[in-house]
Amino acid sequence: MIDLITESILDSTIQFQAPLAKNWKNPNAIFLTGATGLLGAFLLNDLLNKTTADIYCLVRGNNLSEGKQRLQNHLEFYSLWQNTKRIIPIIGDLSKPLFDLSEAKFNELAAKIDVIYHNGAMVSFIRPYSVLKTVNVSGTIEILRLASISQTKPVHFISTLAVFLNRIYGSTEKILETDTPELTSNVKGGYKQSKLVAEKLIMEARKRGLPANIYRPVRIIGDSTTGTIGNLSDSLCSLIKCCIQIGKFPTLNIPITILPVDYASKAIVHLSLQSKLPNKAFHLFNPNLILWRTLFDKIRSLGYLIEEVSYDNWLTELKNEASKHPNDKLYQFLLLFLRSPNNLMANKPLFDAHQTINELETANIICPRIDTELIPIYLKYFQKIGYISLPNAGHN
Repeated sequence: MIDLITESILDSTIQFQAPLAKNWKNPNAIFLTGATGLLGAFLLNDLLNKTTADIYCLVRGNNLSEGKQRLQNHLEFYSLWQNTKRIIPIIGDLSKPLFDLSEAKFNELAAKIDVIYHNGAMVSFIRPYSVLKTVNVSGTIEILRLASISQTKPVHFISTLAVFLNRIYGSTEKILETDTPELTSNVKGGYKQSKLVAEKLIMEARKRGLPANIYRPVRIIGDSTTGTIGNLSDSLCSLIKCCIQIGKFPTLNIPITILPVDYASKAIVHLSLQSKLPNKAFHLFNPNLILWRTLFDKIRSLGYLIEEVSYDNWLTELKNEASKHPNDKLYQFLLLFLRSPNNLMANKPLFDAHQTINELETANIICPRIDTELIPIYLKYFQKIGYISLPNAGHN
């Protein structure tokens, strides 16, 4: 069994005794991880738009040209590419000591950077902690090492509300932004474990003098204007596709919240650029929750004939489809996903984010409504790329 407490012990050599970066309020140089992910692309775009800093992006590749091309291709996919010299690729690997840079290059980078946005992570709800550790935990340790050298650089760490999803918290308990997730054996699932350990490392670094914010978003999905979604293997996307394909959805009394990536990015960048020294946690979710049935009522209103059936009936249908189509990754993934603890169907605690939401609303950063604004946009995108059939065409 993994001892998460031992895993969360920060190397004693990482100390924050160097002076605070002079330009942290108006940075000349920002270090960003995860720029080739969904949220990372939008963070890069918003940081370019809201600051005048050069953005140093950690990216895998054989050389600078290949790294820049990866970034360009990724941002072009979301229609975000800006042809600017302010995007500076750093060829390296988050899972490797010193990001696989030489010690001299690592130290040179540390001397340049004013602020760090640590967004890079391996996201998987079925892989074990042992697989996710190198990127999600060891990568965070290297970020803290970078933050400690030459000058102390504030860190903005992207975590997840899933760190609170364990048996300690009941479905009627409200979790505040000031609450700290507990590190116990009740935390199941490699991804949650790895992000929780990473948070504890950040918190230990805070005790040693590092200014750091933690941002805990709920499920992040595609752009609210274009509907573009890079990760179609997301569990909610997969469930919607499955229900449309088999023409049935299960009766469930659970709330659904989804966070558009453009809103999440604007929120994080705005909160991070406030003039006070960071040391806060922010909960990021869509305050306009809808019920599972309301989600499918909206889908049906868009022309899809989907019957509501009991969960057991629906699960039987899913298993039948999986047996008929053994090579279909969709059905196999969902059967595996639904066996995992604290999955989409499980009861979850209530989260409070009134401080975050109030702060964002004063800046006119308001999350779109799920039922009236987001679902039609996402389904239209699904149809456009052939992820789902057009209404009532090709149902099994």
